[in-house]
Amino acid sequence: MTDILVAGETLVDLLPGAGETLRDVDGFTHRPGGAPANVAVGLSRLGASPSFWTRLGDDPFGDFLRETLDEEGVPDALTRRVDGNTTLAVVSPPGVDGRRFRFYGSRDVTFGFEPDMVPTDALASASWVHIGGVALTHPTGRTAMRRLAAAADERGCTVSFDVNYRPDLVPEGERDAVVEAIRDVLGDTGVAFASDEDVAATGISSREGAALAGDLLEFGPHTAVVTLGSAGAVAASTDAAPWGETTARRGGFTVEAVDATGAGDAFTSGLIARLAAGTDDAAGPGDPTDLGDALAFANATAALSVRDRGGMTALPDREAVEAFVAERA
Repeated sequence: MTDILVAGETLVDLLPGAGETLRDVDGFTHRPGGAPANVAVGLSRLGASPSFWTRLGDDPFGDFLRETLDEEGVPDALTRRVDGNTTLAVVSPPGVDGRRFRFYGSRDVTFGFEPDMVPTDALASASWVHIGGVALTHPTGRTAMRRLAAAADERGCTVSFDVNYRPDLVPEGERDAVVEAIRDVLGDTGVAFASDEDVAATGISSREGAALAGDLLEFGPHTAVVTLGSAGAVAASTDAAPWGETTARRGGFTVEAVDATGAGDAFTSGLIARLAAGTDDAAGPGDPTDLGDALAFANATAALSVRDRGGMTALPDREAVEAFVAERA
């Protein structure tokens, strides 16, 4: 398998108990989370354990998250422990209109990656680098992630980037700077991940599905992947992509959903595991360089992740995904 480096936040998701709104839920359950952390653990469970550049507070929640990453086989060499409290992402009850996540705690601790600590040495052994977009909402975080993307691209790594735009985390007056950073990182990206909602909020494009994937390709990626929720995903690539110029769409799988938190991250880990495998068959049966086949595998990974609560804790392993795909074939 290709050596993979993931960069971005690790935080705690607070999942609500029974109740129609946050005001009247009967309590919360804490679970490990953060989109890049979910992707890192997802890759580890799929047999592609990555290096992970992240930041953790020195509070009990930071201890909890480091212990979780250790248990999941994600190494701590690039973990930065800093003074302060871990960010909490409070998840809204199912069916609530409006914001799905509300963030509490120190933005500096979780998203304040230092530009002078970009792990360029780790790029010597990495062939694939995945960057989470939420860190771009922090002034130093966006500088650091820009530097990482540029350095990885210059060294010939495949860079994947999850736009994952969160307006609630953008300080007043900094929206233009965040959107500019997204554009810059896309310019150094090989594979872009996004949803219609994410991109519409940035103002980069208002189109959807395959049309949006085409718009994202204009910023520089050779492949753009747009997730469609329960409807699956669509991807488009140029002739610069290892899998050639193509457009592929695969529908989602019907399952009994319990909690959709982190489903997009599960999808991302599944797709990276397949595409980064190259001609190696470690990610599962079939040709990992076929974009449509990789989308189906990623959709299956996402489908299995929604059958239990918690974005990270519900992530499936490779054997479960392979069995699910074979069953549904």
